[in-house]
Amino acid sequence: MRKRLIGIVLAGAALAAAPGLWAQEKWRQGVSAFKGGDYRRALGLFERELQSGNESAKLKYNIGVTLMKLGRYREAGIYFQMLLSDPEWRDIARFNLALAAERQNLKMIAAKHYRKVSGSAGSQKLRRLAADRLNALAADGREVAASRRWLGTASLSAGYDDNAYALQNALLGDSSASADSFTELFAWGQYQLSGAGADGWRLHGYGFGRRYSDFDSLNLASASVALSRDRRWLGWQVEAGAAAEVVYLGGEQVTRQAQFTARLQREFGQTSLSFSYIPSYYTGGDGYSYLDGWRQRFEAAWQYPLFSMAARTYYRYDANDREDLLRDQGDFYSYSPVRHSFGGVLEWRPVPAWSLSAGVEYRRSTYDGSNRVTDPDGNLLSYRRESERIKSWFATRFRFTPSFSLSGKLVVIDNEENRELYTYDKSEATLGISYIF
Repeated sequence: MRKRLIGIVLAGAALAAAPGLWAQEKWRQGVSAFKGGDYRRALGLFERELQSGNESAKLKYNIGVTLMKLGRYREAGIYFQMLLSDPEWRDIARFNLALAAERQNLKMIAAKHYRKVSGSAGSQKLRRLAADRLNALAADGREVAASRRWLGTASLSAGYDDNAYALQNALLGDSSASADSFTELFAWGQYQLSGAGADGWRLHGYGFGRRYSDFDSLNLASASVALSRDRRWLGWQVEAGAAAEVVYLGGEQVTRQAQFTARLQREFGQTSLSFSYIPSYYTGGDGYSYLDGWRQRFEAAWQYPLFSMAARTYYRYDANDREDLLRDQGDFYSYSPVRHSFGGVLEWRPVPAWSLSAGVEYRRSTYDGSNRVTDPDGNLLSYRRESERIKSWFATRFRFTPSFSLSGKLVVIDNEENRELYTYDKSEATLGISYIF
């Protein structure tokens, strides 16, 4: 019975055209093709009607419904999205947005739309249908949570770094003195200690390793374990937690870190807003005591639809109060930068299994105190270190199954500093596979 009701909702407007439009041949043929199950022909006829100047809400809805029948859910969602500002069509369009999201396995987005329809739709039938789908999603979630309280992912990648040491451009010349290939292994997992999803306690952590083919001193490894509490509060999704992390470089411990996290996130229609505050205390290993001290990080991010893509913009503020490095001969090096980062990311899904993303980030750093450096001739150089970095990237991922995927990424970095020695360019390219457990 439920499937029959949903079918009525999907097809209703497509079978009931306004009297002025029934007289148009392409419209009549499109409706006839839709009734007969020839959805490709119906779509073509409806699109020609749109191109001829008919931009009615009814036609856009019919195109969305026909795309749903063809399994083109992302494109269908674009047409339903156009109708959310129309009071007459808003509820039915939102219900179909939820259906489209559900069929792409975007269950959180689907639930958000179903909640709005079930709580405010003018049609009792729509409210009931939306409530039924919400209950079904909740039951699925409880069943999964009861059977599997853990989740994990692992990835293996191979890459090439054309300037692994981040050397100053002039020092490289035409040689490949700082270029090297590498392999990466990453694993992440979490266990739900109590509750489920948006309300409960979870234990989570990760391990990461990068090994270069030639430059053993640059081999990097890190691991972290964290405890987090998730809950809803005044319409916001809240995360609070603590973590411990250790980092090794070239086989030697660089830092140990204690980190606290406070994060707020809320959805407003098709957009979401998040704020994070993450204070961390670092303890350096042998020879790295100058890294001892605090880092305070604040980030604000806004995610929103842009045409057929998802866009994300963010601002990040980092303030560091480290021990810094003072050598016996009086040289001083600051390791306490204040950083402002601005970034944007665009993601596009040509098909549900394939995603493309591109991003760019500008970061400005100003270090506390004036560095004092003695040059080879014994002269003392004093300056306050400042830098500007532009990082851009392009990434793609293709999911062969819900669990197994192939991904690639290209990262380009252009770092400019007021002391030329630290100015460099570099790029990294990686290709990898990942599996979700």
